[in-house]
Amino acid sequence: MRKSFTLIELIIVIILTSTIYILVFSNFSSNYEKKYSVGLSNIKEFIFKNFEFQDKLSLVCIEDEGFPCYIFIDGNLKKDIKIENLFSQIPNVYNYDRGLSKYEFTRVRLDDIEYEVFFELKINSDRKHKNIVVDTLDENVYLFSSISKKIRKFKTTNEIIDSFFDNEIEVKDAL
Repeated sequence: MRKSFTLIELIIVIILTSTIYILVFSNFSSNYEKKYSVGLSNIKEFIFKNFEFQDKLSLVCIEDEGFPCYIFIDGNLKKDIKIENLFSQIPNVYNYDRGLSKYEFTRVRLDDIEYEVFFELKINSDRKHKNIVVDTLDENVYLFSSISKKIRKFKTTNEIIDSFFDNEIEVKDAL
C-alpha cells in the first residue's frame, strides 16, 4: 500500500500557504508605501515621531519643481524620504523678533547640483530650533517656537508681532 496525500489535504495546504502569503506581503507592501499627511501644522510632530538623530536633524525645502523637502540626519541626506506638497509657493520666512527680520538660508547640494533653500528647520540634539515665522502668502502664518511642540497658526504677521509684544510684556512683568 502506497502512502500519499489526498486531494483534500493538498487543497488545505494550498489555501493555508496562499493565506499566509497574502497576509505577509499585503502587510509588507502597505508599510512600504505608507504615505503621511504632512503639513506645516504637524511637521514637527512628524519629524519627532519618525526620525532618530544624535546631533541634528534638518528639514530642507528647495526651489525646484513641486518645492520638495528633504530630511538630513546628522548631516546625511535620507534619500528615501522626500516630502512634497508641503508648500504650494515659496513662503516668506522671518526670525521671530521685534521686527520680523528676514531669515537667511544657505544653499544645499543634492546629487552634485546646488539648490536655493527657501525653508529650513534645524533641530539640535536638545530638540530645539530657532524661532521662526513662516508666511505662506495664502492667508496662513505659522509660528515655529522652540519651546512648544505645537505650531501656532495666525492669519497675519501683525498678529504674530502683537503676540511677540504681549509675551515680552508678560516676561517683564514676571521678573
